[in-house]
Amino acid sequence: MQKFMKLALRLAKKANPSPNPRVGAVLVKGNKIIGAGYHKKAGLPHAEIEAIENAKLESSDPEIVKGATLYVTLEPCSHTNKRTPPCTKAIIANKIKRVVFAMNDPNPFVDGARELQRAGIEVSGPTDEKTAAGINKAYLRNVYKKII
Repeated sequence: MQKFMKLALRLAKKANPSPNPRVGAVLVKGNKIIGAGYHKKAGLPHAEIEAIENAKLESSDPEIVKGATLYVTLEPCSHTNKRTPPCTKAIIANKIKRVVFAMNDPNPFVDGARELQRAGIEVSGPTDEKTAAGINKAYLRNVYKKII
């Protein structure tokens, strides 16, 4: 649903995790938002983890995110050469059913979409590369200059 990705993109604009990407995420179940988040600062949990944890905090059901759809502005990370664990592992562990992402991650270490698909998760994207890239000009510059 376009409205959920628009919200994720608005959340991404709040993020300032330089040199990392600005990412927002919205978790939806039954056409209702159950969690949302954004990557606040380098070294802190990524947007996907924020959305998962916020959903769990708001619910008494420990499996609230099982079967949900995650809308995220950047392809979820899958590599371990950073300070935070791969988001794909948390997505898989929490049994999220579908992931919709706005933009492929140009970082050559990221292969999140393929990892999620191999785990049986439905993946759609990229859905809005132009808007997501506009939010992440600095990150894209860093990747292409091999700063990160």
